[in-house]
Amino acid sequence: MTDAQLAAAPSEDRPMEILVGYDPTTWICLPPSWPHHGHDGARSWVAATVHDVCARSSGTTRANKRWLTRALERLAEWQDENELRYLYLPAVTSEFLLLRIQYAFCEGDRDDLLRHLVLTTDLDALEPPALHEITTAGLGRGLRGLLHADVAGQLTTMVATAFRSEPFDLRITCQLGPPEDVPHLLPLVDEFIDGISVVPAE
Repeated sequence: MTDAQLAAAPSEDRPMEILVGYDPTTWICLPPSWPHHGHDGARSWVAATVHDVCARSSGTTRANKRWLTRALERLAEWQDENELRYLYLPAVTSEFLLLRIQYAFCEGDRDDLLRHLVLTTDLDALEPPALHEITTAGLGRGLRGLLHADVAGQLTTMVATAFRSEPFDLRITCQLGPPEDVPHLLPLVDEFIDGISVVPAE
């Protein structure tokens, strides 16, 4: 089963949308604005989401529910224009991944812009990442880098991927945790990115 999140934006020629197809049993679409998925505000959305995640989890405890409720309450307040966020959480005790899709209208030279989007980070990167091309059916050719940084005394890895798919430039990022977690978490990010496309607005 899949769900879809639309992020509409106009262009000079015709309106286009960012279509995000994902599995709602493993990913949670965080609210970019209200109303969102039938909820007018954070309170009802958080309660419904906690119920859904706990229902598909085994051995859920009260502590699990309290932690998830607090986490979702904080995330529900974090809303930025031109950004979509998704939380990977198939069960309440699963790996916690936050994936961000930032988008803007195409501007400047494609190669220079994609390189800039991949290299720009708030993290204190230990060294510039090696860049390589990546291709998806929905977004075409893009650029990717794995950035390693010291965060609160722990080595962490962030994957940054950038695409130009007219009329949008997109930057997709996800912190994967310590380097040893990258081999089994990066495929989850790749699978998610494969579900992103830019299509004519309906």
